[in-house]
Amino acid sequence: MVGRRRAEKAMEQWQAQRDTCAEYLHLAKTFHGASSNALVLSSGENVFLQVTGASLIEDRRTRGHYQGHYSGVSIPVGPFRYRVGASRGHYVQGRAVPTAIDAGTTYITNKRVIFQGRKQTRECAFAKLIGFQHDDQEGSTTFSVSNRQKATTIHYGRSAAATFDFGSTSRWLTIGGR
Repeated sequence: MVGRRRAEKAMEQWQAQRDTCAEYLHLAKTFHGASSNALVLSSGENVFLQVTGASLIEDRRTRGHYQGHYSGVSIPVGPFRYRVGASRGHYVQGRAVPTAIDAGTTYITNKRVIFQGRKQTRECAFAKLIGFQHDDQEGSTTFSVSNRQKATTIHYGRSAAATFDFGSTSRWLTIGGR
């Protein structure tokens, strides 16, 4: 009896996943994008996904510190002390920590990914895309493009991860090549 319940539950989970995939497949076959008043789109460019509440992430270093030592002597001269010696050491940089530097909206079109925030704007054109790394656990994607020295990381949260992943991986393979 326990085995049958477990099998029925697994079947229900599979059916729900299959229905979601069928919806995505239908959407991929029928949706040709939309226009946008928030962006200036090039000829033939359409918006496929808009994610609000996204964050632009960059590495920022924490405070560093001086590491070394002092060697010398202190000689009393009247009410004062005269110190003679040397210090040796070096500055140790703090570690790099991913930090949200701006919040805004991310758009995926058939030609590029755009982050539009209050302070920063980033564009990752598919024609210059070298690669991307999607992280479901964190709800973020990092884009590497040939015209930027540093990769661009956009955080949108776990709740939007499945939608963003669908919008990024399945659609980029067919749309990004146009």
